[in-house]
Amino acid sequence: MFRGRGGRGRGGRGRGGMEQRYGFFRCKGCQKTWESSHVYCRPGTNIVMFKQDCKDCNIAYFPYKTEPIVCSQCGQTECVCTDEELQEKRHINPEKPHLAHLCHKCRAGIPCQKSFD
Repeated sequence: MFRGRGGRGRGGRGRGGMEQRYGFFRCKGCQKTWESSHVYCRPGTNIVMFKQDCKDCNIAYFPYKTEPIVCSQCGQTECVCTDEELQEKRHINPEKPHLAHLCHKCRAGIPCQKSFD
């Protein structure tokens, strides 16, 4: 399963005082569940700063659970992979683009990444 980035670079700390984490969401309206590697917390806490909308209901939710992002190559939260090109490409999942129109961080003018909306 895709777990996003960890440690330096895109994950971890360093995005304007935010810590990127992996989040699990559930819509109370339609019971749909989804996961996202674009969950941002206050550093050192589980306090999520931005909601995401359910794709079907357009209702905003905070994740019911967050966890540190784990590198899919080395299995660490602080990534120890050394190949720079691998570090840049290893977590890209073109099958699951980031939907900026559902992301309250992106909608607030603080884009998570290049979107594919």
